[in-house]
Amino acid sequence: MREGADMARIETDRLLLRPFEERDRPAYRAIRGKPGVTRFLPSHTEDPAEAVRRADVTLSAFREAWKQDGYGPWAVVERASGRLAGHLGLRRLPDGGETELLFLIDPAAQGRGYATEGGRAALAWGFDRLALLEIAAFVLPENAASVAVLERLGMKRGAGPVRAFGLEVLRYEMEAGDFQRAGNAPAAPSGGSSRRGREP
Repeated sequence: MREGADMARIETDRLLLRPFEERDRPAYRAIRGKPGVTRFLPSHTEDPAEAVRRADVTLSAFREAWKQDGYGPWAVVERASGRLAGHLGLRRLPDGGETELLFLIDPAAQGRGYATEGGRAALAWGFDRLALLEIAAFVLPENAASVAVLERLGMKRGAGPVRAFGLEVLRYEMEAGDFQRAGNAPAAPSGGSSRRGREP
């Protein structure tokens, strides 16, 4: 396991962000299987059996990212209820080595600002703990809710649209200096090491 793959956990006011565990699989399958929940993702399907298969593939890929890169998307858990609310975090992209911010929140938990709250913590963790120089995000132009989240986080829209994941998407980005100049605080881990991972 690479340095930094310490399965860091972060607590925000309302959320626990932690790497996925095997026990999350049923709840994650249920979220991904809800009608329309993946409509803005490259892996979108409305077939229930295929949704389960793709949920399993995604969860396994997220867990593997932690082993290979030292970081990956977290499970989003409501601290008050202990319920899984989706996924959110950072993922190293295979082409070019840059890191993206991504998130998917259960429709039952949407409208509460979880993506913004968790996204801010993920950016802080990436810049502070991983010493990343830049973090990108990719979103379909018609995904107005996610565009609003990225803009609330202070990410800047790049030239585009661009081609990524087989789709025409908008690219947003943020550099470490811009995040720090905006007065954002470092992430507060709830456990694990604070060792720094690789730069992209």
